[in-house]
Amino acid sequence: MIDRLVGLICILLGSGAIWHAQTLHVPFAADPVGPRLFPTIIGAILALGGCALVARPGRVELEFGTWPRALAVLVASLIYPLLLLPLGFILATALLCFAGSLAFHARPLPAAVSAVATAVVFFVLLDTVLDLPLPRGPLGI
Repeated sequence: MIDRLVGLICILLGSGAIWHAQTLHVPFAADPVGPRLFPTIIGAILALGGCALVARPGRVELEFGTWPRALAVLVASLIYPLLLLPLGFILATALLCFAGSLAFHARPLPAAVSAVATAVVFFVLLDTVLDLPLPRGPLGI
């Protein structure tokens, strides 16, 4: 039951993101796609994921040991926006990915390597490819 409720919430949030993205208008944009593409894609992914949760048969029971890990990821996700400006995108994202990996018992070295790689790949995609300005942090990266 809780899966379907979360699925419905995801559908509503995703639909709202898509609707709001369509209201974004820029009088002059050098990019033919404009500012609507990214929120529309994120909203569609969220809504489709919600549909999958609603349509999925059966029920998934969370074990007791899952809740502390889920709470750790939630806390890390809530701290992430606070660290974004002071640390910059790459460091804050790497810390978030590293904390999430450790919460699910990943080995520290592979978790650190994959966290840094994930942060760098997303930085290149967002900052360079999509030309979205991201916080550089104290190191200027």
